[in-house]
Amino acid sequence: MQDIYGFPGMDETPAVLRDLLAEQKAERAARALTDEEAAAFANWTRVSAEEETRWLAALSGDDGLLGFEPPALPDSAWVLHAMYEVPRRPADATGSDDRGDETGWDVPPGPDWRRLRWSELAAHLRVPIVEEGFRPDRHQVRPPGSRDPGLPGDVLWPNEGGLDHETWHRLVDLLIEQSPDGPDTRCLVHFCRNMFYYHVPTVLTGRLGDAHGLCHHPDLGASSPSNIWPVDRSWVTFTHYDLHGTKVAGPAPLVEALLADPVLEALRLPWAP
Repeated sequence: MQDIYGFPGMDETPAVLRDLLAEQKAERAARALTDEEAAAFANWTRVSAEEETRWLAALSGDDGLLGFEPPALPDSAWVLHAMYEVPRRPADATGSDDRGDETGWDVPPGPDWRRLRWSELAAHLRVPIVEEGFRPDRHQVRPPGSRDPGLPGDVLWPNEGGLDHETWHRLVDLLIEQSPDGPDTRCLVHFCRNMFYYHVPTVLTGRLGDAHGLCHHPDLGASSPSNIWPVDRSWVTFTHYDLHGTKVAGPAPLVEALLADPVLEALRLPWAP
């Protein structure tokens, strides 16, 4: 299997860290891939992060340390990462607070859990879904003056800095539906330097239809890409390393599809278009 990261800039890396990275790399390389996974991963090629993200840096006016946040293109919406609850947790409830799989992606909990919408929780607490002037942050969905909603044993909170499986797969499906070439759309994915072992920005290029499998790639220590965009740059996604939502900027039909989708929970933020 291709090592999509390699060891860029390792000459300046302390020997102790080099040894640790080499050990982690060996552990990931030892993981057995199915034929289907191996075929999907082989379709991704590493390209120059500096060259491919230059336009995003100009567009966002940012250095991309935590990902590049695009403006509306011409529209945008924020997709809220999924959370789940058990209204009354039985002693043998299926599911736990540790939802991460081997790559750190959040997987859906067991059958005793149900999807808890941000709008439901906010209505229960009588607070905004997203406080005006801010981006999606579950820590703000709490009663005024309180540190949390008081339900830590009953709620599996949304993933911070990465999309959960359910939201990721549905978002990719919608992006495919809204792209002229469908699953064959050529796209690029950017992982900011905080997102994986080697702490350097990385960009891969491949088919949008193969993006579903990125969540199982053993070389990706990231939760999900910081940014995704097609080669025609008609839309861009943005997952901030420290937030609980993903921004999608693009044509109005794409944004309307996100807002209307029954699986996703999305909303426009007028102060963060």
